[in-house]
Amino acid sequence: MVQRGLQSSHLRASVVTALAAVATVVVPAAVLLASPPGEPILPQEQAVVDLVNQERAKVGAPALIVNYSLQEAAWSHNEHMVSTGCFSHDRCGNGGPGDRIKKTGYRSVTWGENIARGQRTPAAVMNAWMNSTGHRRNILNKDFTDIGVAYNPSGPTWTQVFATPRQDYATVVPPAGGGSGTTPPACSVPDFDADRVVTQVDVNMVSARFMQTASDPGWDPRYDLIKDDVVNVFDVFEVVLSLDQRCD
Repeated sequence: MVQRGLQSSHLRASVVTALAAVATVVVPAAVLLASPPGEPILPQEQAVVDLVNQERAKVGAPALIVNYSLQEAAWSHNEHMVSTGCFSHDRCGNGGPGDRIKKTGYRSVTWGENIARGQRTPAAVMNAWMNSTGHRRNILNKDFTDIGVAYNPSGPTWTQVFATPRQDYATVVPPAGGGSGTTPPACSVPDFDADRVVTQVDVNMVSARFMQTASDPGWDPRYDLIKDDVVNVFDVFEVVLSLDQRCD
């Protein structure tokens, strides 16, 4: 009989404290069902956010805001762990939490990360984390203001990312996010997915509207960068030229 048990780990700054597994965990073939960046967070992810904020309220800590960039950092690492079978903060070949957070464009002054595998519900994973000193410390840390959560049913596998932004960083909440973050200023670059940086996603978004004209249903003038009433190769090229540029 295959036993399923708990594996979890937390990371704050750059120090890793791991808990030994209490039973063998068999990870099924990768199932990539977690929300991709730009999509509303999954119900399981929102449930974890709600449970985190309930625990924080008990100790007088302010509620955390769901942040778009931290969601992306959590999703990318969670999916990477599922696809590779690796379970680690910084030994899976995709850098450490700080690297992943920075890659999204988020600029932090402090950060933390919890990961877990084997718990089938938000309540179960929160119970595991709250009964571990290091994980609990991250969850209740009054210095953190923002959070990202990722869930994948393969494992199941979970990632929490916590951070506090620099003063010059505007928090961006994902669609149907769990907070009321500050509305960021408009971008001066072609950032169609609102992640504050021009990526291949933005190129794909304008490409999907190739040869649309101002007379077509669903016309959106944002994608007509050259302002000639048609989305053509010149508009796509404008986005490509702006790749990796960030909002002012």
